Amino acid sequence: MMLFLLAAGWMLTYANRTVLYPLLAIIAADYSLSSADVGMLTSSYFFTYLLLQVPAGILGDRLGMRRVLLWTYAVAAVGAIGLGLVIGNYPAMIFCMALHGLGAGGFYPSSFGMMMQKVLPHKRAFSSSLIGIGMALGLLAGMTASGSLYEIYRDIRVPILLLALPSILMFCLFYRYLPDTAAAPSAKWSQYKAILLDFDLWRINLTTFTALYGFWVAVTWGPTFLKVERGFSLGASGFFTGLIAVSAIPASMFWGRMADRIGRKKVALFVLPASALVLMLLSLLEGHYVLVGLLVLFGMLSNTAFVPSMLAWSADIVEKRHPGLTGASVGIFNGSIMLSAVVAPVVSGFLRDQTGSLGPALTAASLLMLGGTLLLLTIPVVNPRNR
Repeated sequence: MMLFLLAAGWMLTYANRTVLYPLLAIIAADYSLSSADVGMLTSSYFFTYLLLQVPAGILGDRLGMRRVLLWTYAVAAVGAIGLGLVIGNYPAMIFCMALHGLGAGGFYPSSFGMMMQKVLPHKRAFSSSLIGIGMALGLLAGMTASGSLYEIYRDIRVPILLLALPSILMFCLFYRYLPDTAAAPSAKWSQYKAILLDFDLWRINLTTFTALYGFWVAVTWGPTFLKVERGFSLGASGFFTGLIAVSAIPASMFWGRMADRIGRKKVALFVLPASALVLMLLSLLEGHYVLVGLLVLFGMLSNTAFVPSMLAWSADIVEKRHPGLTGASVGIFNGSIMLSAVVAPVVSGFLRDQTGSLGPALTAASLLMLGGTLLLLTIPVVNPRNR
């Protein structure tokens, strides 16, 4: 039940986030905004998302994950619903996206921290992948519903509100059914200092940052790339970019199980360079069927295929070296990797403004991911303690 609820919560959170992506070009045209301006709209979400990662993780360790999860999910719901009500007012849109991001930022360490506390080490990567299925379904729902509903109603508010309002029901289900989690004794500063200075954890974080950078370039600007540069319709561009999420569902379960069985590093060393190559090909090739196939393949190798292995790898280290700091470690991990979601939309928008194409942005992302693969080679394997 816990994993199902957490997956459902992330499904709605991702849908509320990604519903805006297929509409970026329309928002830019309707309100005379540049590509960098609309990129900043999505980056405002991730800026506040990052701010709450570590504080929420620490509070989860001290007060209990369930309590922090409920508070932060309520904030995220208010921001998502508010966004649908203020469309057309750019500063207000920035504020609501930032508020939504603030709540979602606290939801991540509390939800995954709860999972890490309740799940045995040899099932962590697979359990992470199950929660990731919710993220994938939410990405698909946001991408697919956005363009289709807009083409029917010609009102940007409709898809945003229709996907945001169910968050109220989700909060009620969390309150009723999520299990309580024990709070840990207050950690000393020396313990937080130790986890912040753990070089192995930072190499995991940085490697995952490169993988997520490529993913957010593809997801944020994919619909615009397919529509403007490859001739897809608005609805089709959102739908086909959403195929990244469809293929990620079975793939994430497969890679999560493999990471638990054969090792986190072996899986990561295959997945990361393979996804970089697919992203490079996406920027170079033009046939519609080829592009759709590449998007499906990218979904099988990107975010939800790679992150569960790295999150479980990080948890293995924390449990052995820094017990009692699960929430803080998850907050640091996600705060580090999701910085990519702040940087990628703006940098990619800037490259598009300068070159007139998103091809260079996709190429730059793939090269960064290959650099992450080299760093991945240097990270040691740590066997978790059995419980």
